[in-house]
Formats: sequence, C-alpha cells, structure tokens
Amino acid sequence: MSVMYSYRCLNYRKGDTMHVIERGVLDHSQAYFYTPSQLARSILFYVICAGHFYCDSNYHLKRQSYNSFLLMYVRAGEGTVWFDDKVVTARAGDIVLLNCYRPHAYSTDGWETLWCHIDGNICTEYFNLIYNRSGCVLPLHGSPLIPDCLEDIFKLLQNSQILNEHLVSCQIQRLLAELYGVASQYPTGSTDQDHPMIKAITYIKANYSSKISLNDLADHLCISVYYFSRLFKKTTGYSPYEYVTMVRLNRAKDLLKTTGLSVKEIAFTTGFNSEANFITCFKQHTKNTPTEFRKVPF
Repeated sequence: MSVMYSYRCLNYRKGDTMHVIERGVLDHSQAYFYTPSQLARSILFYVICAGHFYCDSNYHLKRQSYNSFLLMYVRAGEGTVWFDDKVVTARAGDIVLLNCYRPHAYSTDGWETLWCHIDGNICTEYFNLIYNRSGCVLPLHGSPLIPDCLEDIFKLLQNSQILNEHLVSCQIQRLLAELYGVASQYPTGSTDQDHPMIKAITYIKANYSSKISLNDLADHLCISVYYFSRLFKKTTGYSPYEYVTMVRLNRAKDLLKTTGLSVKEIAFTTGFNSEANFITCFKQHTKNTPTEFRKVPF
C-alpha cells in the first residue's frame, strides 16, 4: 500500500518543523525537513529529513524510490521490513538501514521510531559494506551511540535556526562507523573478551615480537585457517598478516621516538626477521625510512 504524505506546517525556515498528519502516525509524532547547501551535497554527509514517530497498526509504507538512505531506530514495539525480496522483523533495539533508491516497504502493529533520511559523501559505499555483512535490520546489542547520534541529529534540526552542516556530517559519520562495527560483530568499545576476534587480537598484541603464523592464530582459537582468515578480515577490515604488520609498525614508531635503540634492534624487537625487511616495510607504509621518521618532529 502506497502512502501519501500530508503535513501541517508550524513555521517555515530552511529546516521546517512539521507535525505529521499521516495514516497510522499518532498526533504527538514530529518530522523535520532540511534542504542541504551545495557545499554539503558536494563533500559532506547530509540529512534530508528526520522524525520521531509513534505509530499504530494503520501505519504501512511502500515506495519504489525515495532518493536517500534511511536509518531508523526502533525504540519500542516491532514491525516488518521488505527489501531486496526479503522480509525481516525489526524489534525494539534494532536499527533499520535501507537504500531508499530501491523499492522498499515497512509496516507495524505499533512502534516508536527515531529516524532520518541521509545522503551524500560515500553513503552508497557505506551502505553496501554494512548491508552485505548484516542485511537491512541490525540488532544493536545495547550500543548507545547510534540512538544518541540519531537523537542529536533530530535535536539539531529541531532547535537550529541555521544548521551546522559540518556537525551533522560528523554525527552521520559516527553513526555509520558504529553501524559498520555492529555489522562486523565487533562493536566499538566492546569488552567481550570471549569474542574470538578479540582473543586473536589479544594474542597478536602479546606475541607480535615473535613469529606468528596463520596456523598459530587459528590453533589458538581452535578453528580452521580458512574460516579464521575470512572471519578476521570481515571483523577488522585487515587480513591477519596486515594486522600483525600494523601492530609491529605501531610499536616500532613508538620505539623510534621514545628510545635510543638502533634501527636493527627495533627491527628484531618488533618481530621483523631482518633489518632490511623492516626498513622496506616501514618505508612502504609511512613513506619514510625509520631513520627519517625518527628525525621528523611530532
């Protein structure tokens, strides 16, 4: 069922405040609209509209396209989402992420949602990264950052006579970055020491100065090498080899800046098998040799 939008305008400005008159949307719901500047459209993430909805069982939405990406946090209740020929239930505590350039629909028997339509910058790439990992409905497992960012965007639209588009862009960036962490099953700030990838990272940081093989890491977690490699890349964005190299290089930078150890000593201290290999790897990643890096002021 397609829904036609009708609004009673309270006042006009660049971000217009609206109370919603729409089937299934209860009276105390609100929506806010914004027309982004050309600067925002060219280099920033930007918001198109945002709302705080209380809906009953009459609320149904079906669209072929609405040129934006939807982020919707379900505060209470639950609903059903249709996207890419899949039907998914969204419950309280879930986030819904939709590419609204494509056909989509959702409905509820009753829910409270906080939502915004966004676009710009690299929204398409971020959507694909997240959607390909976790689909269009993601449980947040209690992560407060995403609801807080949505709340902040909503309040900025609600209260700002002149919207700080750069601040909004930062909030959207934080929101998408946290969603990517959730999609990777490795939420920012996670303290779950039983998570297999946290165990792997802990092992790497404790043993980076020694030789570490894929077999060592997979055996430590009691899983196959193939599964470990795939899961590690999916979770961290690095291959195991890339992550070990990053840990070693970060420690090497610290030693170069804070000790008088020779380059050769630092190479072996940080797990490289030769001074030459260390220098080559260091320059490849930093564009400086270790000696040059040591001489450059902070």
